[in-house]
Amino acid sequence: MIYRYDFRYTLAKLTVSIPLRLNFRRMIFVGKKENVSKDRAVILAPNHRNALLDALLLVFSSYHRKQIVFLARADIFKQKFVAWLLKGMRIMPVFRIRDGKDNLDKNSEIFDNAARILRKNNPIALFPEARHNPKQSLLPIQKAVPRIVLPTEASVDFQLQSQIIPISIYYRDMFGFLSDAYVTFGAPIEVSDYRDVYIENPVLAVNQLRQELENRLKSMVVNIWNDDFYNEYIYAIDWNGDRIAHEKYPKRKDNFLQAALYIVRKLDELYENDRDEFDRKTDGFREAHTLLKKYGLNSKDRIEKIPSASNLFVRYAALILSGPVAFFGLLNGIFPILLNKKLTGIFKDKQFIPSVRYASGLLFVPIFDLIQSLTIGAITKERILALGYFILMPITFYFALYWRKWLKTARRDSKVRRFKKQHPDTWKRLLELIRL
Repeated sequence: MIYRYDFRYTLAKLTVSIPLRLNFRRMIFVGKKENVSKDRAVILAPNHRNALLDALLLVFSSYHRKQIVFLARADIFKQKFVAWLLKGMRIMPVFRIRDGKDNLDKNSEIFDNAARILRKNNPIALFPEARHNPKQSLLPIQKAVPRIVLPTEASVDFQLQSQIIPISIYYRDMFGFLSDAYVTFGAPIEVSDYRDVYIENPVLAVNQLRQELENRLKSMVVNIWNDDFYNEYIYAIDWNGDRIAHEKYPKRKDNFLQAALYIVRKLDELYENDRDEFDRKTDGFREAHTLLKKYGLNSKDRIEKIPSASNLFVRYAALILSGPVAFFGLLNGIFPILLNKKLTGIFKDKQFIPSVRYASGLLFVPIFDLIQSLTIGAITKERILALGYFILMPITFYFALYWRKWLKTARRDSKVRRFKKQHPDTWKRLLELIRL
């Protein structure tokens, strides 16, 4: 039964956790110990920005020994081996209308299984948006969560005391490597609060619980609902996020997330209450973006924080001195790099790039590390040399990826510094335009 312990899940968790940690510069988890009970039935309900990494972050964050059961779209279960593997990783299929109307009846069995899992006090994870959304916004919340948990509670007269945990997942740079990921576990929703409403009117209870979950997620998720000004909101976060994080939330480990939430709320308030000021700000953001583009810069460049000449000198010196190590790492990791580029080129949807990059690192780096180490051992007949290479190859390759990121940042900072020196008036104008 899927609610029992499964060795495949434990094996998969051990296998994926280290590469996941290496995929990000930082992973920040907030509220999990305070808001996720170890003793009660819980449904984890996160927003869904990435096809694979969202689920892995939830698995990585689990601090108790219970194995999370995920509900995922049914079309990924078509291959028998894949279906066996997914079920071993405690993933159950949910059928959508696009999977055929005849298949929708199968959801009754799936929901019954989910109810049995909750009765065993095992956690379930379900993305209530029902599809991934790479944009910094929240899609309408569907009814799957209340449709599972309310009948389950009703079957035991609401004595299960189950909770729904709204979860916010935020990536500082959705497509960037070695960026930051924030996972916030919100205060639980007590399902038993809907007992009286459900007994009187089940449909109304489902709708009300769905609405509460949506409201909770809207308060936690960076939700740029205003599509007409989506880019301007993103520019505002890029330009003001670090400053506001430092000024308003210096003691919070999720300070950049809080800054992004603050910026979106601020612009929303201006849009609703002071449209003239909102238009002035967004016009300024557009003008700033045009100016940056004219000089070969972008919203990710650190316009306000201009490094000194000595700072850049030290950084470039460190890059030059460590260059041979980075070259060794890149050279010996060339096959995983090429395969990753080949795979990412297959997917037209850009949002799959982070998942493909993670999977490439998980699979290809160990495989080619082993192959290349065995090859060196066979050629040199030196086992110690082969073992040393086996250890050093992934370490130097990972360092090389960081080194390449540091190099790009140093070059961008140098470009910003030259821009300020050559166009001081334009730089000052930019600072006025980008500030929120």
